[in-house]
Amino acid sequence: MSDADLSVEAMDDGPRALAEALSAEHAAVYGYEFLGGAGGDDEYRSRALEAALTHKELRDELYALAAAHDAEPSPALASYPLPKERDEASLDAFALGLEESTVRAYLWLTAARDIGMRTTGARNLQDATLRVLERGGELTALPGFDGG
Repeated sequence: MSDADLSVEAMDDGPRALAEALSAEHAAVYGYEFLGGAGGDDEYRSRALEAALTHKELRDELYALAAAHDAEPSPALASYPLPKERDEASLDAFALGLEESTVRAYLWLTAARDIGMRTTGARNLQDATLRVLERGGELTALPGFDGG
């Protein structure tokens, strides 16, 4: 292996991006489970718990990807930040923020050198972008980047 090959491998942020995506999914699971208990009506709670299940599946997918690459999966934290206000607008903004965090994490994962990580990042970036739009977020020229 040449020095150039070593420097390209050293530049691969795939494992760090995977850890960031996993961290975003841990936070989303925690946040949506909170919303499932804090939401107003049955429909809101049901939607939040459905979102929690979606993010659990994504989290599990990322765990498997990390294991397949002999990477140490990021553990979930004991708690994550929650909204201070409990009105509907604050809870909706909190849910939107959860989805925007996953968009940013998956965008980074699309730059991984490993094609499996890159493919997972691209597919999940598309789905996360749709969830942002469904929650009232705006579509930017490149989802995950600030600005438009």
